[in-house]
Amino acid sequence: MNRLRRWMGACCAILMCMIVARDSQAQDPPRAPDPPTINLRRTVTVDVVRRTKDAVVYISTTKLVTQRMSPFPDDMFLRDFDLGIGRIVKVPQSALGSGFIVHPDGYVVTNNHVIDRARQIKVELADGRKLDAELISSDPMTDLAILKVSTDKPLPALELGDSQDLMIGEPVIAVGNPLGFSHSVSTGIVSAVHRDLSTDNPQMRAMNDLIQTDAAINPGNSGGPLLNAYGQVIGINTAIRSDAQNIGFAIQVNKLRDMVPALLNPAQAAKLDIPVTLAEKRSVTEPATINAEVDLCDEDKRIAVSEINGKRPRDIIDAYAMLLAAKPGDSVNFKFTDGKTRKVQVKQAAPSEIVKTVKQRLGITVEELTPMLAEKFGAPVDEGILVSEVSDGSRAKAAGLQRGDVIVQVGVPQQGYLLIVPMTKLDKLGILVERLPKSGVIQLGVHRGRESGTINLDLATPRRSSI
Repeated sequence: MNRLRRWMGACCAILMCMIVARDSQAQDPPRAPDPPTINLRRTVTVDVVRRTKDAVVYISTTKLVTQRMSPFPDDMFLRDFDLGIGRIVKVPQSALGSGFIVHPDGYVVTNNHVIDRARQIKVELADGRKLDAELISSDPMTDLAILKVSTDKPLPALELGDSQDLMIGEPVIAVGNPLGFSHSVSTGIVSAVHRDLSTDNPQMRAMNDLIQTDAAINPGNSGGPLLNAYGQVIGINTAIRSDAQNIGFAIQVNKLRDMVPALLNPAQAAKLDIPVTLAEKRSVTEPATINAEVDLCDEDKRIAVSEINGKRPRDIIDAYAMLLAAKPGDSVNFKFTDGKTRKVQVKQAAPSEIVKTVKQRLGITVEELTPMLAEKFGAPVDEGILVSEVSDGSRAKAAGLQRGDVIVQVGVPQQGYLLIVPMTKLDKLGILVERLPKSGVIQLGVHRGRESGTINLDLATPRRSSI
Protein backbone atom coordinates (compact mmCIF):
# COMPACT_ATOMS: atom_id res chain seq x y z
CA MET A 1 0.00 0.00 0.00
CA ASN A 2 2.78 2.43 0.90
CA ARG A 3 4.59 1.50 -2.28
CA LEU A 4 1.43 2.33 -4.31
CA ARG A 5 1.14 5.73 -2.63
CA ARG A 6 4.77 6.55 -3.40
CA TRP A 7 4.31 5.53 -7.04
CA MET A 8 1.18 7.69 -7.43
CA GLY A 9 2.95 10.69 -5.81
CA ALA A 10 5.81 10.40 -8.25
CA CYS A 11 3.43 10.30 -11.21
CA CYS A 12 1.62 13.42 -9.97
CA ALA A 13 4.93 15.27 -9.62
CA ILE A 14 6.00 14.36 -13.16
CA LEU A 15 2.59 15.44 -14.50
CA MET A 16 2.81 18.84 -12.76
CA CYS A 17 6.30 19.46 -14.20
CA MET A 18 5.01 18.68 -17.69
CA ILE A 19 2.08 21.15 -17.27
CA VAL A 20 4.38 23.92 -15.96
CA ALA A 21 6.82 23.39 -18.85
CA ARG A 22 3.97 23.50 -21.40
CA ASP A 23 2.57 26.74 -19.95
CA SER A 24 6.05 28.29 -19.83
CA GLN A 25 6.61 27.52 -23.51
CA ALA A 26 3.23 29.02 -24.43
CA GLN A 27 3.89 32.30 -22.55
CA ASP A 28 7.62 32.82 -23.40
CA PRO A 29 8.37 31.98 -27.04
CA PRO A 30 12.05 31.74 -28.01
CA ARG A 31 13.72 35.22 -28.17
CA ALA A 32 15.15 36.41 -31.49
CA PRO A 33 18.81 37.48 -31.52
CA ASP A 34 19.39 41.14 -30.49
CA PRO A 35 19.72 43.52 -33.49
CA PRO A 36 23.07 45.26 -34.06
CA THR A 37 23.60 48.18 -31.69
CA ILE A 38 22.79 51.58 -33.28
CA ASN A 39 24.16 54.77 -31.67
CA LEU A 40 21.20 57.13 -31.97
CA ARG A 41 23.26 59.96 -30.45
CA ARG A 42 25.71 60.10 -33.35
CA THR A 43 23.70 62.21 -35.77
CA VAL A 44 24.73 63.87 -39.02
CA THR A 45 25.39 67.05 -37.08
CA VAL A 46 27.73 65.26 -34.68
CA ASP A 47 29.68 63.73 -37.57
CA VAL A 48 29.97 67.06 -39.40
CA VAL A 49 31.14 68.91 -36.30
CA ARG A 50 33.77 66.26 -35.50
CA ARG A 51 35.14 66.43 -39.04
CA THR A 52 35.20 70.22 -39.34
CA LYS A 53 35.79 71.65 -35.85
CA ASP A 54 39.59 71.85 -36.16
CA ALA A 55 39.32 74.15 -39.19
CA VAL A 56 37.08 76.74 -37.50
CA VAL A 57 39.02 79.55 -35.81
CA TYR A 58 38.45 82.30 -33.27
CA ILE A 59 39.52 85.79 -34.38
CA SER A 60 40.34 88.64 -32.01
CA THR A 61 41.36 92.11 -33.16
CA THR A 62 42.57 95.35 -31.63
CA LYS A 63 41.86 98.69 -33.23
CA LEU A 64 42.09 102.35 -32.22
CA VAL A 65 38.85 104.24 -31.68
CA THR A 66 38.27 107.91 -30.92
CA GLN A 67 36.92 108.64 -27.46
CA ARG A 68 36.32 111.82 -25.51
CA MET A 69 37.77 111.77 -22.02
CA SER A 70 35.21 112.94 -19.50
CA PRO A 71 36.37 115.88 -17.39
CA PHE A 72 34.37 114.28 -14.56
CA PRO A 73 35.84 110.75 -14.32
CA ASP A 74 34.96 110.45 -10.63
CA ASP A 75 31.34 111.55 -11.00
CA MET A 76 29.24 108.40 -11.40
CA PHE A 77 26.43 110.39 -13.05
CA LEU A 78 28.26 112.79 -15.39
CA ARG A 79 31.07 110.49 -16.57
CA ASP A 80 28.70 108.44 -18.74
CA PHE A 81 27.36 111.44 -20.66
CA ASP A 82 28.98 113.05 -23.70
CA LEU A 83 28.84 116.69 -22.72
CA GLY A 84 30.86 117.82 -25.72
CA ILE A 85 33.79 118.83 -23.58
CA GLY A 86 36.98 117.08 -22.63
CA ARG A 87 40.06 115.85 -24.45
CA ILE A 88 39.60 113.56 -27.47
CA VAL A 89 41.97 110.60 -27.44
CA LYS A 90 42.45 107.34 -29.33
CA VAL A 91 42.10 104.23 -27.21
CA PRO A 92 42.49 100.54 -28.09
CA GLN A 93 39.32 98.53 -28.50
CA SER A 94 39.01 94.77 -28.87
CA ALA A 95 36.60 92.95 -31.16
CA LEU A 96 35.78 89.29 -31.69
CA GLY A 97 34.75 87.21 -34.67
CA SER A 98 35.03 83.86 -36.39
CA GLY A 99 36.71 82.43 -39.44
CA PHE A 100 37.67 79.16 -41.08
CA ILE A 101 40.76 77.72 -42.74
CA VAL A 102 40.37 77.18 -46.49
CA HIS A 103 43.87 75.94 -47.33
CA PRO A 104 46.52 73.92 -45.45
CA ASP A 105 49.07 76.72 -46.06
CA GLY A 106 47.20 78.81 -43.48
CA TYR A 107 44.75 80.90 -45.50
CA VAL A 108 41.74 81.92 -43.40
CA VAL A 109 38.42 83.39 -44.58
CA THR A 110 36.41 85.83 -42.46
CA ASN A 111 34.26 88.94 -42.86
CA ASN A 112 35.77 92.28 -43.76
CA HIS A 113 33.91 93.98 -40.91
CA VAL A 114 35.58 91.59 -38.42
CA ILE A 115 39.08 92.86 -39.25
CA ASP A 116 38.29 96.35 -40.57
CA ARG A 117 40.77 98.95 -39.24
CA ALA A 118 42.45 96.30 -37.06
CA ARG A 119 46.01 97.04 -35.93
CA GLN A 120 46.48 93.54 -34.53
CA ILE A 121 44.81 90.30 -35.62
CA LYS A 122 45.09 87.07 -33.65
CA VAL A 123 43.78 83.71 -34.83
CA GLU A 124 43.12 81.04 -32.21
CA LEU A 125 43.05 77.47 -33.48
CA ALA A 126 40.91 74.69 -32.06
CA ASP A 127 43.93 73.29 -30.18
CA GLY A 128 44.35 76.60 -28.31
CA ARG A 129 47.30 78.00 -30.26
CA LYS A 130 47.14 81.76 -30.83
CA LEU A 131 48.87 82.94 -34.01
CA ASP A 132 49.52 86.39 -35.44
CA ALA A 133 47.63 86.84 -38.69
CA GLU A 134 48.56 88.86 -41.74
CA LEU A 135 45.81 90.55 -43.71
CA ILE A 136 46.20 89.35 -47.30
CA SER A 137 43.27 91.25 -48.80
CA SER A 138 39.73 92.37 -48.10
CA ASP A 139 36.71 93.65 -49.98
CA PRO A 140 34.19 95.86 -48.15
CA MET A 141 31.58 95.49 -50.90
CA THR A 142 31.27 91.72 -50.47
CA ASP A 143 32.29 91.82 -46.77
CA LEU A 144 34.99 89.21 -47.36
CA ALA A 145 38.59 89.09 -46.16
CA ILE A 146 41.44 86.57 -46.34
CA LEU A 147 44.09 86.25 -43.62
CA LYS A 148 47.29 84.22 -43.51
CA VAL A 149 48.87 82.47 -40.52
CA SER A 150 52.19 80.66 -40.51
CA THR A 151 52.74 77.26 -38.91
CA ASP A 152 55.37 74.54 -39.12
CA LYS A 153 52.93 71.99 -40.52
CA PRO A 154 49.82 71.97 -42.76
CA LEU A 155 46.55 73.01 -41.14
CA PRO A 156 43.16 71.28 -41.45
CA ALA A 157 40.99 73.00 -44.03
CA LEU A 158 37.29 72.98 -44.87
CA GLU A 159 35.94 71.89 -48.23
CA LEU A 160 34.09 74.56 -50.15
CA GLY A 161 30.69 73.53 -51.43
CA ASP A 162 28.46 75.11 -54.05
CA SER A 163 25.59 77.47 -53.35
CA GLN A 164 23.89 77.56 -56.74
CA ASP A 165 21.55 74.65 -56.03
CA LEU A 166 20.60 75.25 -52.38
CA MET A 167 17.24 73.79 -51.44
CA ILE A 168 14.80 75.62 -49.18
CA GLY A 169 14.50 73.48 -46.06
CA GLU A 170 17.80 71.61 -46.34
CA PRO A 171 19.67 71.31 -43.02
CA VAL A 172 22.56 73.63 -42.20
CA ILE A 173 25.07 73.93 -39.36
CA ALA A 174 26.60 77.20 -38.17
CA VAL A 175 29.91 77.08 -36.26
CA GLY A 176 31.60 80.08 -34.68
CA ASN A 177 32.26 82.08 -31.55
CA PRO A 178 29.03 83.89 -30.65
CA LEU A 179 29.46 86.38 -27.80
CA GLY A 180 32.96 84.98 -27.22
CA PHE A 181 31.81 81.40 -26.55
CA SER A 182 34.33 79.69 -28.80
CA HIS A 183 33.42 76.88 -31.19
CA SER A 184 29.68 76.96 -30.57
CA VAL A 185 27.39 75.00 -32.88
CA SER A 186 23.82 75.77 -33.92
CA THR A 187 21.60 74.03 -36.44
CA GLY A 188 18.69 74.96 -38.64
CA ILE A 189 17.59 74.99 -42.25
CA VAL A 190 17.95 77.16 -45.31
CA SER A 191 14.98 79.48 -44.84
CA ALA A 192 15.39 81.39 -48.10
CA VAL A 193 17.96 82.34 -50.74
CA HIS A 194 18.73 85.52 -52.72
CA ARG A 195 17.77 87.74 -49.80
CA ASP A 196 18.64 91.46 -49.85
CA LEU A 197 19.37 93.19 -46.57
CA SER A 198 18.98 96.97 -46.35
CA THR A 199 19.77 99.13 -43.35
CA ASP A 200 19.12 102.62 -42.02
CA ASN A 201 22.38 102.58 -40.07
CA PRO A 202 24.90 104.81 -41.91
CA GLN A 203 27.75 102.75 -40.46
CA MET A 204 26.44 99.58 -42.10
CA ARG A 205 25.96 98.84 -45.77
CA ALA A 206 23.28 97.07 -47.72
CA MET A 207 23.95 93.48 -48.74
CA ASN A 208 22.35 91.34 -51.40
CA ASP A 209 21.97 87.77 -52.62
CA LEU A 210 22.29 86.33 -49.11
CA ILE A 211 21.31 82.97 -47.68
CA GLN A 212 18.69 83.25 -44.94
CA THR A 213 18.78 80.65 -42.17
CA ASP A 214 17.08 80.04 -38.85
CA ALA A 215 20.27 78.59 -37.34
CA ALA A 216 21.17 80.76 -34.35
CA ILE A 217 23.68 83.43 -35.45
CA ASN A 218 24.77 85.98 -32.86
CA PRO A 219 27.46 88.68 -32.61
CA GLY A 220 30.78 86.85 -32.86
CA ASN A 221 29.49 84.33 -35.42
CA SER A 222 30.48 86.73 -38.20
CA GLY A 223 33.01 85.14 -40.53
CA GLY A 224 32.28 81.58 -39.45
CA PRO A 225 31.13 78.84 -41.83
CA LEU A 226 27.60 77.79 -42.65
CA LEU A 227 27.88 74.07 -43.48
CA ASN A 228 25.61 71.64 -45.28
CA ALA A 229 24.91 68.06 -44.17
CA TYR A 230 28.13 66.89 -45.89
CA GLY A 231 30.34 69.33 -44.00
CA GLN A 232 30.92 71.58 -47.00
CA VAL A 233 30.95 75.36 -46.64
CA ILE A 234 27.92 76.82 -48.42
CA GLY A 235 28.01 80.26 -46.80
CA ILE A 236 29.94 82.71 -44.63
CA ASN A 237 27.88 83.93 -41.69
CA THR A 238 27.72 87.70 -41.79
CA ALA A 239 24.67 89.41 -40.35
CA ILE A 240 21.74 89.14 -37.98
CA ARG A 241 18.59 91.17 -37.50
CA SER A 242 18.65 92.48 -33.96
CA ASP A 243 14.88 93.10 -34.05
CA ALA A 244 13.98 89.51 -34.93
CA GLN A 245 14.49 85.96 -33.75
CA ASN A 246 15.76 82.98 -35.74
CA ILE A 247 16.73 85.06 -38.78
CA GLY A 248 20.38 85.01 -39.77
CA PHE A 249 22.17 85.68 -43.05
CA ALA A 250 25.22 84.30 -44.80
CA ILE A 251 27.19 85.23 -47.92
CA GLN A 252 26.92 82.57 -50.60
CA VAL A 253 30.15 80.57 -50.89
CA ASN A 254 30.11 80.97 -54.68
CA LYS A 255 30.70 84.70 -54.18
CA LEU A 256 33.89 83.84 -52.31
CA ARG A 257 34.98 81.39 -55.02
CA ASP A 258 34.39 83.99 -57.73
CA MET A 259 36.29 86.67 -55.76
CA VAL A 260 39.44 84.55 -55.22
CA PRO A 261 41.31 85.82 -58.34
CA ALA A 262 40.95 89.37 -56.96
CA LEU A 263 41.44 88.57 -53.26
CA LEU A 264 44.53 86.41 -53.90
CA ASN A 265 45.94 88.43 -56.78
CA PRO A 266 49.73 87.89 -56.38
CA ALA A 267 50.52 91.54 -57.18
CA GLN A 268 48.32 92.75 -54.34
CA ALA A 269 48.73 89.86 -51.90
CA ALA A 270 52.49 89.32 -52.15
CA LYS A 271 53.87 92.00 -54.50
CA LEU A 272 54.65 89.33 -57.09
CA ASP A 273 54.44 89.79 -60.83
CA ILE A 274 52.94 86.56 -62.20
CA PRO A 275 51.23 87.53 -65.46
CA VAL A 276 48.40 85.00 -65.47
CA THR A 277 44.74 85.09 -64.49
CA LEU A 278 42.96 81.93 -63.36
CA ALA A 279 39.25 81.19 -63.18
CA GLU A 280 37.15 78.31 -61.87
CA LYS A 281 34.53 76.23 -63.61
CA ARG A 282 32.25 74.21 -61.32
CA SER A 283 29.60 71.54 -61.58
CA VAL A 284 27.81 69.49 -58.94
CA THR A 285 27.16 65.75 -59.08
CA GLU A 286 24.31 64.78 -56.79
CA PRO A 287 24.16 64.82 -53.91
CA ALA A 288 27.23 66.97 -53.13
CA THR A 289 30.29 66.12 -55.21
CA ILE A 290 31.93 69.33 -56.43
CA ASN A 291 33.74 69.07 -59.75
CA ALA A 292 36.10 72.06 -59.91
CA GLU A 293 38.23 72.84 -62.95
CA VAL A 294 40.83 75.62 -62.98
CA ASP A 295 41.24 77.50 -66.25
CA LEU A 296 43.93 79.92 -67.37
CA CYS A 297 42.35 82.95 -69.02
CA ASP A 298 44.30 83.67 -72.20
CA GLU A 299 42.94 86.73 -74.04
CA ASP A 300 39.46 85.71 -75.20
CA LYS A 301 39.71 81.98 -74.40
CA ARG A 302 40.11 79.74 -71.37
CA ILE A 303 42.52 76.80 -71.23
CA ALA A 304 41.91 74.02 -68.70
CA VAL A 305 44.86 73.52 -66.33
CA SER A 306 45.76 69.98 -65.31
CA GLU A 307 48.90 70.72 -63.24
CA ILE A 308 50.75 73.64 -61.65
CA ASN A 309 54.36 72.77 -60.86
CA GLY A 310 53.52 69.08 -61.12
CA LYS A 311 50.45 69.15 -58.85
CA ARG A 312 46.78 69.13 -59.77
CA PRO A 313 44.98 72.12 -58.21
CA ARG A 314 41.94 71.02 -56.23
CA ASP A 315 40.10 74.29 -56.75
CA ILE A 316 40.71 77.98 -57.40
CA ILE A 317 42.03 78.63 -53.87
CA ASP A 318 44.54 75.79 -54.16
CA ALA A 319 45.69 77.15 -57.53
CA TYR A 320 46.32 80.67 -56.22
CA ALA A 321 48.00 79.30 -53.08
CA MET A 322 50.48 77.58 -55.41
CA LEU A 323 51.18 80.90 -57.16
CA LEU A 324 51.64 82.76 -53.85
CA ALA A 325 54.15 80.14 -52.66
CA ALA A 326 56.54 81.24 -55.44
CA LYS A 327 59.37 83.75 -54.94
CA PRO A 328 60.95 86.26 -57.33
CA GLY A 329 63.24 84.37 -59.68
CA ASP A 330 61.18 81.16 -59.55
CA SER A 331 59.25 79.84 -62.50
CA VAL A 332 55.69 78.50 -62.46
CA ASN A 333 55.11 75.58 -64.82
CA PHE A 334 51.59 75.06 -66.18
CA LYS A 335 50.44 71.86 -67.85
CA PHE A 336 47.13 71.90 -69.68
CA THR A 337 44.62 69.15 -70.36
CA ASP A 338 45.51 69.21 -74.07
CA GLY A 339 49.10 68.24 -73.19
CA LYS A 340 50.64 71.66 -73.85
CA THR A 341 52.81 73.41 -71.26
CA ARG A 342 53.78 76.97 -70.38
CA LYS A 343 56.49 78.39 -68.11
CA VAL A 344 55.91 81.74 -66.42
CA GLN A 345 58.72 83.66 -64.72
CA VAL A 346 58.01 85.20 -61.29
CA LYS A 347 59.26 88.75 -60.75
CA GLN A 348 58.97 91.35 -58.04
CA ALA A 349 55.96 93.51 -58.81
CA ALA A 350 56.97 96.84 -60.31
CA PRO A 351 56.06 99.96 -58.31
CA SER A 352 53.11 102.01 -59.50
CA GLU A 353 53.57 105.17 -61.53
CA ILE A 354 52.67 107.22 -58.45
CA VAL A 355 55.40 105.58 -56.38
CA LYS A 356 57.90 106.13 -59.22
CA THR A 357 56.97 109.82 -59.48
CA VAL A 358 57.25 110.44 -55.74
CA LYS A 359 60.62 108.70 -55.56
CA GLN A 360 61.97 110.59 -58.55
CA ARG A 361 60.87 113.99 -57.26
CA LEU A 362 61.33 113.70 -53.49
CA GLY A 363 63.66 110.73 -53.06
CA ILE A 364 61.35 108.57 -50.94
CA THR A 365 59.62 105.23 -51.52
CA VAL A 366 56.11 105.39 -50.10
CA GLU A 367 53.08 103.22 -49.53
CA GLU A 368 49.64 103.79 -48.12
CA LEU A 369 49.52 103.37 -44.37
CA THR A 370 47.34 100.58 -43.02
CA PRO A 371 46.39 100.02 -39.37
CA MET A 372 48.68 96.97 -39.21
CA LEU A 373 51.62 98.94 -40.63
CA ALA A 374 50.82 101.71 -38.17
CA GLU A 375 51.08 99.20 -35.33
CA LYS A 376 54.39 97.92 -36.69
CA PHE A 377 55.96 101.38 -36.80
CA GLY A 378 54.26 102.68 -33.66
CA ALA A 379 52.28 105.40 -35.42
CA PRO A 380 49.37 106.93 -33.48
CA VAL A 381 47.25 107.25 -36.64
CA ASP A 382 45.76 104.70 -39.02
CA GLU A 383 45.82 106.81 -42.19
CA GLY A 384 48.64 108.57 -43.98
CA ILE A 385 51.58 107.93 -46.28
CA LEU A 386 54.29 105.64 -44.92
CA VAL A 387 57.91 106.30 -45.89
CA SER A 388 59.34 102.81 -46.45
CA GLU A 389 62.70 103.93 -47.88
CA VAL A 390 64.74 107.15 -48.16
CA SER A 391 67.23 107.38 -51.03
CA ASP A 392 70.79 108.45 -50.23
CA GLY A 393 71.64 111.93 -51.49
CA SER A 394 67.98 112.85 -52.00
CA ARG A 395 66.13 115.99 -50.94
CA ALA A 396 64.20 113.89 -48.44
CA LYS A 397 67.43 112.58 -46.90
CA ALA A 398 68.79 116.11 -46.58
CA ALA A 399 65.55 117.28 -45.01
CA GLY A 400 65.73 114.58 -42.34
CA LEU A 401 62.99 112.16 -43.36
CA GLN A 402 63.48 108.60 -42.07
CA ARG A 403 62.14 105.15 -42.83
CA GLY A 404 58.96 104.62 -40.83
CA ASP A 405 57.89 108.28 -40.89
CA VAL A 406 54.21 108.82 -41.64
CA ILE A 407 53.29 111.88 -43.71
CA VAL A 408 49.82 113.08 -42.74
CA GLN A 409 49.76 116.48 -44.43
CA VAL A 410 51.68 118.61 -46.92
CA GLY A 411 51.89 122.39 -46.77
CA VAL A 412 52.37 124.07 -50.16
CA PRO A 413 53.19 127.81 -50.48
CA GLN A 414 50.40 129.64 -52.33
CA GLN A 415 50.75 133.41 -52.92
CA GLY A 416 51.90 134.35 -49.46
CA TYR A 417 50.13 131.64 -47.44
CA LEU A 418 50.60 127.93 -46.78
CA LEU A 419 47.96 125.63 -48.26
CA ILE A 420 47.62 122.57 -45.99
CA VAL A 421 46.59 119.38 -47.82
CA PRO A 422 45.75 116.30 -45.68
CA MET A 423 47.42 113.10 -46.93
CA THR A 424 45.50 109.87 -46.53
CA LYS A 425 45.62 108.24 -49.97
CA LEU A 426 48.54 107.51 -52.26
CA ASP A 427 46.82 108.80 -55.39
CA LYS A 428 46.26 112.15 -53.67
CA LEU A 429 49.99 112.45 -52.96
CA GLY A 430 50.78 111.54 -56.57
CA ILE A 431 48.56 114.30 -57.93
CA LEU A 432 50.09 116.82 -55.53
CA VAL A 433 53.70 115.88 -56.35
CA GLU A 434 53.08 116.21 -60.08
CA ARG A 435 51.85 119.79 -59.51
CA LEU A 436 54.67 120.93 -57.22
CA PRO A 437 56.80 123.83 -58.50
CA LYS A 438 60.45 123.23 -59.38
CA SER A 439 61.61 125.35 -56.45
CA GLY A 440 60.35 126.41 -53.07
CA VAL A 441 59.93 124.82 -49.66
CA ILE A 442 57.10 122.49 -48.77
CA GLN A 443 56.22 121.59 -45.20
CA LEU A 444 55.51 117.97 -44.30
CA GLY A 445 53.43 117.08 -41.27
CA VAL A 446 55.04 113.88 -39.97
CA HIS A 447 54.49 111.29 -37.24
CA ARG A 448 57.61 109.48 -36.10
CA GLY A 449 56.60 106.86 -33.60
CA ARG A 450 54.60 108.64 -30.92
CA GLU A 451 56.14 112.02 -31.75
CA SER A 452 54.87 114.47 -34.34
CA GLY A 453 56.16 117.63 -35.97
CA THR A 454 57.00 119.26 -39.29
CA ILE A 455 59.84 118.85 -41.74
CA ASN A 456 60.75 121.49 -44.32
CA LEU A 457 61.77 120.04 -47.66
CA ASP A 458 63.45 122.33 -50.20
CA LEU A 459 62.48 121.37 -53.74
CA ALA A 460 65.53 123.10 -55.20
CA THR A 461 68.38 123.35 -52.70
CA PRO A 462 68.05 120.68 -50.00
CA ARG A 463 68.55 121.73 -46.43
CA ARG A 464 68.43 119.63 -43.31
CA SER A 465 65.62 120.04 -40.86
CA SER A 466 64.58 118.05 -37.81
CA ILE A 467 61.34 116.78 -36.43
